[in-house]
Amino acid sequence: MQPFFFGTSREQIFGVYHAPEGRAARNAAVVLCHPLGHEYLRAHRAFRNLAVALAGQGFHVLRFDYFGSGDSGGHAEQTTVKRCVSDLSSAIQELKDISGASKVSLIGLRLGATFAAFAASNRNDIERLLLWDPVLDGKVYVNDLQSLQREWLVDRLGTSKALSKSELIGFALTDDMRAELEATQLAMFSRIKAKSVSLLISGDPRAYAPLKGQLEQHAAASCTIVAESNEWQRVDMVHQILLPHVMVRTITAAMCS
Repeated sequence: MQPFFFGTSREQIFGVYHAPEGRAARNAAVVLCHPLGHEYLRAHRAFRNLAVALAGQGFHVLRFDYFGSGDSGGHAEQTTVKRCVSDLSSAIQELKDISGASKVSLIGLRLGATFAAFAASNRNDIERLLLWDPVLDGKVYVNDLQSLQREWLVDRLGTSKALSKSELIGFALTDDMRAELEATQLAMFSRIKAKSVSLLISGDPRAYAPLKGQLEQHAAASCTIVAESNEWQRVDMVHQILLPHVMVRTITAAMCS
């Protein structure tokens, strides 16, 4: 495990490279795409575990923090959808340079999956795209987080504090970021050039029925329902660390197949 910074000296992006272990290295590289906000905190350990599992199977793996989040430079107010997708492109190139691989696979969770789909629709060097509980509609996503925040802010007396429009679950939300998120739609499978696309669902599969229908039109696409709910909309789970052992095993097996 090798932590480092990439990007520019003024806009540093924090990454962690996991070199292949336990067997001969594959000529295969994987970038992990984190979600944002409190979902990033929940998923941090899961992504580390996934990176270790994939490296143990011979993959070159890079996980990273978007500018303005985690250990990267900048402030949360500087995080935008456009910037996150740009940072992902930088991460892809960085891992290609490190590993020598000509193509990279992307595994994204929640908004990270959406960003990964955006990247895969504009590039020819994406081998596999794995979307784990992706955000399909940015406006619905923001509304769901606002509803979750209302519950989260309820005090012990049962009274609700004023709802701030500038944050969601303790993380900054600028007007520009809100507008970008609300304009975000995941409906681009006709443009994705990845060799294969996989949708991995750990919640209610009915919410993903339209996306599943689009996937069925993609030549090399699959949908897997994993019996391990992450309960993204439960207020009592907001601060719970995500430990999706079944999903990690499922993703690792899919990458090795």
